[in-house]
Amino acid sequence: MHDDYDAHCLGPAPGPRGPHRFRVGRPAGPSHQDFRRTTVAQHLKVAEPETPPAAAGPPAPARAAASAGSPARAWWRRPWVVPLAVVVLGFLSYVLPPYLGLDPKASLIPIRADAPAHYPMLVAHIGTGSIALLTVCLQLWPWLRRQRPAVHRWSGRVYVFVGVLPSAVLSFLITPLSPAPSIGTTLGGILWVITTGMGFWRAVQGRYLAHRRWMLYSFAFAINIVWGRVFFYVLELLGVTNQTIISQVVGTAPWLGWVINLFLVQWWLNRTADRKLKDLV
Repeated sequence: MHDDYDAHCLGPAPGPRGPHRFRVGRPAGPSHQDFRRTTVAQHLKVAEPETPPAAAGPPAPARAAASAGSPARAWWRRPWVVPLAVVVLGFLSYVLPPYLGLDPKASLIPIRADAPAHYPMLVAHIGTGSIALLTVCLQLWPWLRRQRPAVHRWSGRVYVFVGVLPSAVLSFLITPLSPAPSIGTTLGGILWVITTGMGFWRAVQGRYLAHRRWMLYSFAFAINIVWGRVFFYVLELLGVTNQTIISQVVGTAPWLGWVINLFLVQWWLNRTADRKLKDLV
């Protein structure tokens, strides 16, 4: 009896190993290894965090649909939209009227009498440049990009093929006829065409983040002409009449404007680098 008790509690006595060895008196039930497996499994099951039903939210497709259908930010919450439109319209209201009557004597720029094509090319340049300024504002309008994508695409085509390309080509033809030809104007025109072409091509490829970046660079060159008037207004407000200073401003304005614009655009791109495309539009 004691032997049975010892065999039951302590297990079989040591003996020779072999295929016919039996473990006498082993109690029925799970082994020690089975117990360890069960304990670990229960531990893992308990340690697994559970998501409360209220916090689980809708399925992934439903969340994506809800995000895609979220309303666009109101136009008045874009603080730069209205000032940009005011600046462009104010500039055009100053530049366009002298040329509406097609009178060379009313031109703001001296016309070469020995170049009959100078004035017609200047008028065409101002007209196509005005189209570029108006359409680039539409291109940068986030509400239009999101709510009226077809209008955004067509205004982009007008900006490229009716505004930028003819205006830049005409500026290359007019610059040698100007009283003070500027390397800054020519270089700015070349970079304007390059950045616009890259932006258009990226849109065709469907690479919209790259399209956005290149079109912002294009905007920097498109709005360059406005800086010249700003510099002259500042001189008038300060009462500057020194011709040397005025000549220096005339010489630096054609390139200083787009350099300032490029710095501002690059600052904005760095500031919004971590945002998703849907948040930018």
